[in-house]
Amino acid sequence: SRILLKLTSVLFFGFTATQKHANMYGVVHKGMFAWIRTFDDGDEKLARIAELVGEEHLDDFFRFYNDSVTQTFLGAVAKVMEMDLYECTYQAGLQFMVGIGESGFQGTLMVLGDNLFSVLEHIDSLHESFRPSFPEMKAPSLKPERTGSNSMVVHYRSESDNLAPFVMGAIKSCARTLFDLEIDIVHRTKKGKDNRHDVFTIFADERAFPPEHADRSVSTKEGTISFPATISDSLLPFHICIDKDMNIQSVGSSLATHLIEKDIVGAPFQSFFKLTRPLACQLNFDEMLEHIGDIFLVIVPKKKLKRAKLSTVLSSNLDTALESTGLSSRDMSRTNSVLSSGSMTDDMGRAANLNKAQGNLKLHGEVVHYKEKNLILFAGCPILRSVEEMDATSLHLNEMPIHSHGKDILFSSMLQAASAQNTNKIDAKLAELDKSMEEVNTKSQQVDNLLHSILPPRVAKSLSEGFIPAAEEYEEVSLLYSDIAGFTNISSNLPPSEVVDMLHTLFIKFDELAERHGCYKVETIGDAYVVSSGCPEECDDHALRLANFAIDMLHTVSTVKSPVDGEPLRMRVGLHSGPVMAGVVGRVRPRYCLFGDTVNFAASMESSGIPCCIQASYRFVECLPPNHPFQVVPRGHIKIKNKGYMKTFLILGDEELDFPPLLPAPSKIDDIGPLLLQMARTRADTSADRIATIQTSRTRRNRHLV
Repeated sequence: SRILLKLTSVLFFGFTATQKHANMYGVVHKGMFAWIRTFDDGDEKLARIAELVGEEHLDDFFRFYNDSVTQTFLGAVAKVMEMDLYECTYQAGLQFMVGIGESGFQGTLMVLGDNLFSVLEHIDSLHESFRPSFPEMKAPSLKPERTGSNSMVVHYRSESDNLAPFVMGAIKSCARTLFDLEIDIVHRTKKGKDNRHDVFTIFADERAFPPEHADRSVSTKEGTISFPATISDSLLPFHICIDKDMNIQSVGSSLATHLIEKDIVGAPFQSFFKLTRPLACQLNFDEMLEHIGDIFLVIVPKKKLKRAKLSTVLSSNLDTALESTGLSSRDMSRTNSVLSSGSMTDDMGRAANLNKAQGNLKLHGEVVHYKEKNLILFAGCPILRSVEEMDATSLHLNEMPIHSHGKDILFSSMLQAASAQNTNKIDAKLAELDKSMEEVNTKSQQVDNLLHSILPPRVAKSLSEGFIPAAEEYEEVSLLYSDIAGFTNISSNLPPSEVVDMLHTLFIKFDELAERHGCYKVETIGDAYVVSSGCPEECDDHALRLANFAIDMLHTVSTVKSPVDGEPLRMRVGLHSGPVMAGVVGRVRPRYCLFGDTVNFAASMESSGIPCCIQASYRFVECLPPNHPFQVVPRGHIKIKNKGYMKTFLILGDEELDFPPLLPAPSKIDDIGPLLLQMARTRADTSADRIATIQTSRTRRNRHLV
């Protein structure tokens, strides 16, 4: 309904809300990105700039940027690069040809001329030809003038401010890329209060200029024909001829047909026409003569033209459609029903386009001096980019002179504009796709990281590919089992949430230790924490890694306080080495599990251990390297479930580290530290056995205390 109301306002009131466009495409942005990427940390700088601007895709060559966005972008560049804005824009200009090459327009510049002067001389014509692809472009103007054998001045006129240094860098980039020519360019005059435009001085060798000719005039002795007015008018139906007083002396028949007023010969030129190009050209006879050879753009104001007949037809069609639905042109509250007519929708769409295109008639051409009568003849042709523009001015194809290629330009412009529009849409879709793919990759990486934190990487990869890997046998693996002494008492005196928070805090510390020592966290069961070394990644120093982890583990647990009494937590740790089988169990929430007698024995080492101590089996101690730094003492023969009496050892710590020995807590069991140290020095198995018997008996009596 909002669309219909908008279209109705177009038909009945002659206006529609139009979006205020910006004044710059992405050529400066493209050059700036190319320059910043020449730095080693260019991508990082660009990310900071995008964050400051608050927008993405700031390097789109075909995007029409709002002036505030461009100025914010340039300010962010100067801030991040820590350079003056003038220098930043100049450096971006030096990368001009990089952006042009990436956008596919370098070949277009190369055909403008075989020297720098000729390229600058024809750049305005190139801008005019780009208007179908860049309909909102407010192109600058460059006017070169040769001042000496090795110098020229360039007059630069633009509605945009602060871009003169970019143009200077762009000219230098063109000379270097197109002609392998190094030039010196000086900003001689800057646009400001006293100067309407910028002036550059360029110093270069003779290769920058066209070759000198003794006589550059064209011989006319073969051109003897003179045309009557009827033939001239047939060839130039949109011409305008003026005298030295700027009064109209002749107007082409086709142009006269579309003017409201008749008999305009003798009237002042400015009463019917406006001169918008060349930008530097003032509306007087002598000034126009100085710009012979330049592109002229003459505007016939809308108020001087006859209204397009199509507007009346479409208005009539709309009234008929409204009457057929029982609506008046003033009652638009039920306008949705009008859209049910396909032909009506087409007419309204055509009317909307007509109103958008309805405006001034633009004549594009050049001027010549008719010296015999001291007249200036403007030979022009309408600039038409679409069928809607033809409708808006009531022009027809048969009015376009064949030699002007107006018809070809019209169809080419329509195709070019459609292609540019489709390209922009494709680029936008590709940008959206790139962003979506980046988000997918980020999410995929997050999922992979989560999966790898639960399962070994190669197992996770197999599961992601849709199959469960077969179980594997590992000959040499060291296992650690641990639990918190008195955990039953803690859990019965605290809310479950506090128990979970305590375990979470503790186990996070253990996870960091496992990663630091190259061990693998197998699982947690309640307060039990199970770690392996040598599985799933095989290694020769599996026992050494796990012993280091166990020592750090007991040092770490002492930093966590029990929520019940505020005392440091105490743990029992058991170590054992041997062969295991490892594999994935289950399809729903699969787990990586270890199997074998080694697993059971390691659990027994923990369950028969002493709080605050690391108990290890003889097999584990034998797997340690001969020159290990650990202080290991025998505990004696301990009765192990389903195994009988087995010889075990206590690992008191690392002799190279400045930590006290890991001994039982004196408040829960007699201090056997000095005795264990004496046992370590004597290495007397018989004494150790007797001591172990005594201490094992005491351990059984006091088990309920821990």
